[in-house]
Amino acid sequence: MSNSNKALVVALIASALALPSRAARLEDTVAVVNGTPILLSEYQKELSTSLEYWNHTEPEALKDPANVKKLKESTLEELINRELLYQEGVKQKIKVRDRDVDNGVAEIKNRFAPDNAKDLPPAEAEAKTEEAFNAQLKSDGLTMSQFRDRLSKQIMARKLIEQDVRAKVAPPDETRVKALFDKVVAFNTSKSTTPPAGMSDEEGAAFLQLAQQIKAMSSERVRVARILVRLSPNPTDSEKKRALKTAQDIKKKLDGGANFAEEARAESEDPESAPRGGDIGYVLRGVAPPEFEKAAFSLPVGDVSEPILTDGGYNIIRVSEKRASESPDFDRFKDDLAKFVMNMEFQKQLEAYVKSLKSKAVIERQLQAAQ
Repeated sequence: MSNSNKALVVALIASALALPSRAARLEDTVAVVNGTPILLSEYQKELSTSLEYWNHTEPEALKDPANVKKLKESTLEELINRELLYQEGVKQKIKVRDRDVDNGVAEIKNRFAPDNAKDLPPAEAEAKTEEAFNAQLKSDGLTMSQFRDRLSKQIMARKLIEQDVRAKVAPPDETRVKALFDKVVAFNTSKSTTPPAGMSDEEGAAFLQLAQQIKAMSSERVRVARILVRLSPNPTDSEKKRALKTAQDIKKKLDGGANFAEEARAESEDPESAPRGGDIGYVLRGVAPPEFEKAAFSLPVGDVSEPILTDGGYNIIRVSEKRASESPDFDRFKDDLAKFVMNMEFQKQLEAYVKSLKSKAVIERQLQAAQ
């Protein structure tokens, strides 16, 4: 089971339904929202998931105590927000039907399907999925009944947001979308790494991601799959020799007719790409290590490289597609840009909506005492 699957289940754990005594609240809670406690155990699970994510994506950021403090505070605020949305949903008598919960459970269970589910008999794939899902529930200390209760609260909050926030966000006109397109093109042309002035941190991060996507879809690029034989950060000569020998043996098998995707699933030590048959997506010029990039852009489509040494280890790569650079075309991207504008507006409206709920709520934060 991947980290993202675990994160999804943990993220669905909302505050407990029963009210403990006031003495228990003071000892075991991190906040009380309109009389409803947010339990320390819930906060710790949520924080653990966030730390796991950041350890995987940006481990250096967690070395700064200020970032850790900010993460702890934002985790608490997210739990408070969820409780406020649920309480407002109850107040507005939003209905969550059993079939809504059934569909939600089924959707989440599907994310626990084994990577090779399509190659298994349906009954076996279903059994393995059920086993992985139940193991996660047990790890989180939840019964199925408790999980359904918490999922029901999340669905209610989602329905509330759809009704009171998203439904009121109007599609942008083409003039606004074209202005964003021009801003993205100008940004990519400037080769800047800092988002335009006047954006919040969240808006800036989203803008950078959007600009990168448009650049990736317009630049010269090759689609690459790889098999990685990993090296430690400071490998000895003997370790390098062993890794090279392993990579050379894999290359011989490929030269002998072995299927690249199957070898990647079996042999690659890249946990992200191995389940996808080694596919790492498109590589742009100037992004990958020089040795890797040189091979990727010089290989004919379908050919397999010799082992390529990079800091991460020995790479055997196969190019499946090449695309020439092209000028960004507004008509090609306008639908995605319109969705981006709507999503940014939705996020602003959602923040304002939650802020309004907070202004009318009685919230006791006890994070420092609980840590």
